[in-house]
Amino acid sequence: MNFNAIDKKKTLPERVAGIIREAIINGEIKAGETLPTEPELAEQFNVSRAVIRDAARILMAWGLIDIRHGKGMYVTVEMNNYFMESISTILRRSGTSTWEMQEYEQLLLPEVFAQAAVNCTEKQKAEIKKQGQIYIDFIWTGKDDADLQKELFLTFINLIFEGTNNKVLALMGQIQQFSRELRHITGDEGREQEFGLIEEKSVRLMIEAVNSGDSERARKLVSKVFKVGSKIEKIMRGTPLGQNINIPADIFLEEIGLED
Repeated sequence: MNFNAIDKKKTLPERVAGIIREAIINGEIKAGETLPTEPELAEQFNVSRAVIRDAARILMAWGLIDIRHGKGMYVTVEMNNYFMESISTILRRSGTSTWEMQEYEQLLLPEVFAQAAVNCTEKQKAEIKKQGQIYIDFIWTGKDDADLQKELFLTFINLIFEGTNNKVLALMGQIQQFSRELRHITGDEGREQEFGLIEEKSVRLMIEAVNSGDSERARKLVSKVFKVGSKIEKIMRGTPLGQNINIPADIFLEEIGLED
């Protein structure tokens, strides 16, 4: 690490944390490796141990290290969850509604599917189709497990983002899906068949979009899936991000038709 490249406009802990961050990003310190001990870092940087402790807190906030008591400081293997948690917290604190996330999806997802349609490898298309079928099969089991349903759906969608073969889009997809809430339909007793058919059709349209190999066709197909009517929009505008989106069954069936 180049200890001479300290930015003097920042506080001492920020400077130290910045240098260690660059060493991690550049691969000088690899994921899973331990940092030098607190006394060793204090000696190398010629600062107090208190400065190193503050720098470590900054690195933890950035999601770059974990501190394991009695074992030391480890470079995180996967930092995306830290980043997504931070973004989600910022959005929720600012009073973001679920409708704003829906609008973001309506703008972003047709372009994501358009990119995936032309950039996906055959192997990726096969994996997307496989995961989509796993989700469809779960729908028809009739199991009431919202957490598992969300996990299966997010796995499916994230594969499509990865299929763009664009690292920025893949990361943005994880953030978007991390903050997304599944719609909860109320008063749907006895209508499971209708809702299952709509959900299955949505997934099959998404698979068809990716497999089409045609960016314009992919956009059109996916625009149907994420389009909602004015009544659902009103409900979502009044639902803060992070809360369940409760949509009465009659309204859902009226406004989500996925017409041909």
